[in-house]
Amino acid sequence: MQQIPYIAMAVSSDHGDSLDVHPRHKRPIGERLARWALYDTYQHTLLPSGPLVQEVESVGAEVYLSFEYGEGLHACDNADIIGFELADVDGFFVPAVARVEDNRVILSAKGIRTPHYVRYGWQPFTRANLVNRDGLPTSTFRLEIDSL
Repeated sequence: MQQIPYIAMAVSSDHGDSLDVHPRHKRPIGERLARWALYDTYQHTLLPSGPLVQEVESVGAEVYLSFEYGEGLHACDNADIIGFELADVDGFFVPAVARVEDNRVILSAKGIRTPHYVRYGWQPFTRANLVNRDGLPTSTFRLEIDSL
């Protein structure tokens, strides 16, 4: 299983606009930054962030993702989870089907038998919808999966 380091940040991709990179609604972003300060500096017991990918594991044609701050993973719009893509060693990404089991996301994609790369929300504007129990969005990422 591959451990992924991360940097504390406030995700704003869910408040973006397809035509404007600057979020118009600043308050939710400020509140997310405040969560980090409350958690890190003042030791409040709250989720400081949306899910941050922590571990990735490939088993056959499936990819298993674990997240820091991933308690209560679900789609923010109560629809299917969207925004994940997988690729073989050739680097050609295809949309992945995602499901949540035991607080992990399990991915598979048609035509991908040996996943080598995984990414989430990897477009200039995304409607990726994975959030945690507090409704905080998952950060975008792109990873190479270690071969087993």
